[in-house]
Amino acid sequence: MAKKGKSNQKSSPMELPSTEPMDSNPKSDPKLVRPVGIILVAIYLVTFTLGLFFGLLRIWSPESVNLEAEVRLILIVLFSGALGSMVHALRSFFWYVGNRRLVRSWIMKYILLPFSGATLALLFYLVLRAGLFSPEADVDATSAYGFAGIAGLVGMFSEQAVEKLKEVASTIFKPAKEGEDHVAPKVENKDDD
Repeated sequence: MAKKGKSNQKSSPMELPSTEPMDSNPKSDPKLVRPVGIILVAIYLVTFTLGLFFGLLRIWSPESVNLEAEVRLILIVLFSGALGSMVHALRSFFWYVGNRRLVRSWIMKYILLPFSGATLALLFYLVLRAGLFSPEADVDATSAYGFAGIAGLVGMFSEQAVEKLKEVASTIFKPAKEGEDHVAPKVENKDDD
């Protein structure tokens, strides 16, 4: 017996998914993650997040690790970016699980998200460090709190961070002017087949 207000129609790729919960039985849709998978992903996300948090606390104090100040700051940025990504992953995870819409194809994203967040945070650190500080500036002239905060935001909002890096790159690398003999690339229409 179908519930009121629910449609069995599939949404087109351009439509946003419905926020109504799907059938609570993952066996009805093989794309959904089963309860054991949900528990395993949750354990991974929580464990990885706690590891990043305690790792960040460990390297924060210069007395606790025997590292050069620059290496320590880069590690703080990497850990903060990954931690920001984990905040995004946890929020996304509980939303999709709560709405019974967690599909198997997203599990790899949850696994790899902290690594992309850390990498993006490092790129932002390098861009900011190169643009805002003189090359002769010592690491003591920087703020670990500032870079950690920006890195965490970059990890949490990675899609927006990539767009900002595109803007920076397009400012630095202006596209070449099109010549008189420029020919636009041919776009094949797949509907003609």
